[in-house]
Formats: sequence, C-alpha cells, structure tokens
Amino acid sequence: MQIRNLPSMITLVLAAVLAAPAALAQRTETPETPPPETTPDTTPKPMSFQDMDVNADSKVSKDEAAVDARLTSQFAKADRNGDGQLSETEYAASQQSGASQY
Repeated sequence: MQIRNLPSMITLVLAAVLAAPAALAQRTETPETPPPETTPDTTPKPMSFQDMDVNADSKVSKDEAAVDARLTSQFAKADRNGDGQLSETEYAASQQSGASQY
C-alpha cells in the first residue's frame, strides 16, 4: 500500500465507521398496524325518566321535557291521558315509539 493513498483510506474507513451505527439502528421488524380510526358516538341519547323528572313528582311536565327537542315536539302524542304530564309508562312508551328517530 502506498503512503499517498493512506489519507484516502483513512477517510474511507472513518466514513464507514461513522455510517455503521445509523445502518444498524434501522428497524428490521415490520411496524405495528395502527388501530383503526374510531369516531366518538355523538348520537344523542334519551334521558332517563328520573333525569327528566327534575322535581321528583313522578311526572314529567312539558317544561321538564323541554331539554329533549324530540320529546317536546311529540309531547301531546306521548301524553296519552291528556293531563299535561307524562307518567313513567307514557314516557317509556314515547321512547320506544321514537327510538328509530334517534
């Protein structure tokens, strides 16, 4: 080996030594598949009768029903006995008949 090629050889060896850690650090296993995208369920859920009955008188008035736009629009139909309030039975029936509308 000639001396004049020595700097070129040293440079080549130095470059190989510096590149080796980067080459060895690369991942060889397959990356994990990310979990499928999930979207939060933003479908409005009907409130329970107890949640709607704010004053705990075992009836839901039209004012108490105002927090649920669908129930408010169907209040007269849900109030089967026409007393201006929903019993727990009337409320449950309105939720059953309107479940497909949610």
